[in-house]
Amino acid sequence: MARIIQMPSKDELPEGPTRTFVVALRLYYRSAGRPALREISKLIEGRQDLNNITASQETIRRILRGLVVPHDWNRVNAVLQVFCELSKIDPEADADQWEHMVESHRDYIKRLWDEALEAEPDAPRTLPPTPPPPSSRPGSGGGGFSDDPPF
Repeated sequence: MARIIQMPSKDELPEGPTRTFVVALRLYYRSAGRPALREISKLIEGRQDLNNITASQETIRRILRGLVVPHDWNRVNAVLQVFCELSKIDPEADADQWEHMVESHRDYIKRLWDEALEAEPDAPRTLPPTPPPPSSRPGSGGGGFSDDPPF
């Protein structure tokens, strides 16, 4: 039996556009019967109708846990397409039975994905560590010379 990917707590994934996107995508995951990550990945692999996108099990897990919002819509669309196929939902049909909106399932998820992507903070820049300043104590190698032999 496949391990079920749990919805992250509000401490793990606070309210906001990313959580809204994850909650919505997980509706399709649940409707598809919570398939194994391996199955989802295999159903995506090598499909020309999905632009030959790949999605590893880890990528899918991270999306469903809200750890990442892919920058590539094709990857999200591929995951959604597989969920829709498994649950026999036409992704181009109106999603109004779920959200009382007149947009397709695909457009609904794409809108939430856009909002989540735009709300993500820029990744923090990490700078290389600054080397310590050379010591100026006598005999400590200050001045650019070392007591060690050159070999």
